[in-house]
Amino acid sequence: MASFLHNFSSVLISMVLIFLLVVPSLMCHSMEEKDLQHICSKTQNRTECLNLFKSDPRSLNTDIKGLTGVAVDLALNKSNAVHTQYNQLYTDTKNSELQEKYIACSKNYNDAIRDLQVVKNYLDINRYRFITVEINDALQEVMSCRNVLKKESIDPANMDYQNEEFKLLCYMVKVTSHYLIQK
Repeated sequence: MASFLHNFSSVLISMVLIFLLVVPSLMCHSMEEKDLQHICSKTQNRTECLNLFKSDPRSLNTDIKGLTGVAVDLALNKSNAVHTQYNQLYTDTKNSELQEKYIACSKNYNDAIRDLQVVKNYLDINRYRFITVEINDALQEVMSCRNVLKKESIDPANMDYQNEEFKLLCYMVKVTSHYLIQK
C-alpha cells in the first residue's frame, strides 16, 4: 500500500508540474501579424492601426495584456505631444479666439493624459473592466476638443489630424482591453 501511495504521489506531482508548465505558455500567446490585423479590423482605420502597432517593436513579442500596454503607451506619448503642441500654439498665436480654443484643447488633453495614466494603473493591477470607462473619458476629451475647433472654420495648425490619430489610439486601447475582459 505504501508503494502504491508513493507511486501515485509521484505521478500526481508530475502531472501538476506539467500542468504548471504548459498552461501558462498557452495563456501567454504572443501576438502575430494576423492577430494585429484582426484587432485593427475592429478600429475605424485598420491600416493606420497596424502602422502604429508596428512602430513599436514590443507589439509582436507580447501577449494581449502587453499589447494593451503598448497601445496605452502609444496613446500617452501622442497625448503628451499634442498637449505640448496646443500649449505652444496658445503661446504663439496672437488671435484671442484661437487662443481660447487652443487652451481649451490643452485642458482636454491634460485630462486625457490623466485618464490614460489611470488606464495604465488599472492594466498593471489587472482591473480590466475599469479600463473602458477611462478610455471613454479620454475619447470624450478629444471629442470636446474637436467640437471646439470645428466652431472655427480655420484650423491653421491642422490639429484635426492629431486629434484623429489620438482618437484611433484610444480605440486601439479599447479594442485590446476588450479581449482582456473576455479572458
